[in-house]
Amino acid sequence: MEITVRAIVLRRTNTGEADRRLTLLTEELGKVDAVAKGSRKPASRLAGTSEVLRAARFTLAAGKRVRYVTQAQPELAFAGLWADYGRLVHALAFAELLDSVLPTEMPDPEVFLLALGALQAMELPDPLPAAAWAQVHLLHASGHGPQFDVCAVSGRVLDETPVALSPRSGGYVHRSVESIPSDAQFVPYEVAIGLARLADRHEPPARMARAGECLLALAPFWRHIAERPLPALKAALEVLPRNESAR
Repeated sequence: MEITVRAIVLRRTNTGEADRRLTLLTEELGKVDAVAKGSRKPASRLAGTSEVLRAARFTLAAGKRVRYVTQAQPELAFAGLWADYGRLVHALAFAELLDSVLPTEMPDPEVFLLALGALQAMELPDPLPAAAWAQVHLLHASGHGPQFDVCAVSGRVLDETPVALSPRSGGYVHRSVESIPSDAQFVPYEVAIGLARLADRHEPPARMARAGECLLALAPFWRHIAERPLPALKAALEVLPRNESAR
């Protein structure tokens, strides 16, 4: 039996003599794995669509143990991402996070549309606002949404700076709490408020002050949730402007 799905390639690994194993984020099935046989051959009709950060309509056939890609109709190549290293690394980091935190075969069309819109927005000259927006919304969509402007312990509204953000506690921890968690990082008031406002936006902003600092503040939350190395995220943080990445 075959099914055609809209999908974004999140990850690919070589397998066999000329095949690729793909991790796809699909609109209809959620996150799934599939093998694109022969896709590493230069003349393969699947060569282009089986690359990371490609959006296409994939026809999948169910085998005894795995799915196989039998056809692919390209939709989006996100050329703007591939034209600039700074944009590309933030897009790859987002794809890595999607792969790391989303469960397998649990359909969520809203997450698919979030990913599609975020990658398109990251094609803008400044990808940082879209990257920060996408990460905040992915945290909430995956059930890990922290509180940035209300204390996760006491419920007190943010009224101080610097602001303690603790992944273990679920976000902002007010200084009146008896013991600030050992994993807390301290960020300026403007960064915490910026993160809270991103959660309320339905579309990514084209411009945003301190977007790089917001990405740095989000990184400990991802490390806490993923519990595995995140090399693409590390690379994305390393290309942030020096005044924001030096902490």
